[in-house]
Amino acid sequence: MNLNEIKILTRKLLDATYQLFVGPNTYKSAPIFARVAEGTFRRDYLTLYTMLYLAAHEKPEARTAFATSCMDLCRRIHEDLISLEYMLLKGKEKYARKFMNYKAVEAKRDIDYLEAVGAPIDPRIKKNTIDENYEKVKHQFLDNSSKARRKAWAELTEFLKSQGKIDDRDEQKIEEEFTKRYPNVDEQPRRAWAGLDVEDMTRELVKGGVINANEQRILIQTYLKGNQKNHFSPTDISVFLDNELYNQANDADLLLSLVVTTIGVTRIATIFADEVELPDETKQRIKEISQTLLAAHLSEDE
Repeated sequence: MNLNEIKILTRKLLDATYQLFVGPNTYKSAPIFARVAEGTFRRDYLTLYTMLYLAAHEKPEARTAFATSCMDLCRRIHEDLISLEYMLLKGKEKYARKFMNYKAVEAKRDIDYLEAVGAPIDPRIKKNTIDENYEKVKHQFLDNSSKARRKAWAELTEFLKSQGKIDDRDEQKIEEEFTKRYPNVDEQPRRAWAGLDVEDMTRELVKGGVINANEQRILIQTYLKGNQKNHFSPTDISVFLDNELYNQANDADLLLSLVVTTIGVTRIATIFADEVELPDETKQRIKEISQTLLAAHLSEDE
């Protein structure tokens, strides 16, 4: 699939799902997951719209310049799609509620940071309310990583004692060293709402049969490439030091990012469409676009 072909399909998708984007939409059931899916779809619709706009420039040098931004934007869609698929796998309403509850953790973390650095806080922000909301949900997100680590150390210590390799004095030293290396973090919230990063959620989707190993490889590679664009990466910085490499890499990035993002938004639209009352014609148009993308992917594999 070349750039012009994917741009045509992207426009068709945006046209087909425009009413789904603007709403209003009537949820069938599972209202919390439907709200998460709707917010996700709206955000990603606009992201895809932005990418198409950037890719539509006629001057080759302009398209090349915009390619790095498109790959960066692609990463966001990737993370959103994996998160929605993970919710569907684990229990969409339960995990959507957990996801929305994590908003209180983010608010608490933000207000604590502002206080720590002495930044002025908007008087309209009610800190007491933020603290109360956080206390209600924090038990869902406490970092338990030290528990597994402590168990491993305890089992190793017990084994060494049983083998006569250490005595009670050594055991005490091991306990002190553990406490020094791994202070108690059980009262600190996790950095991710699900307790897993994108790579780990992807592995869970493979285990659950949602995606296959080949799809996992493509998703992870695309995600890692997006990470390089999103962070201060020596790999990405090096590309900008070689004009020939820059042009080659960004031509490929523009096509890859638009293909992957269009596939992702098509799937997100399908997920959201299943949660709302929608005309059969719209569902059929989304399905046809999905089938066209799949057929193009399979033909390239052959």
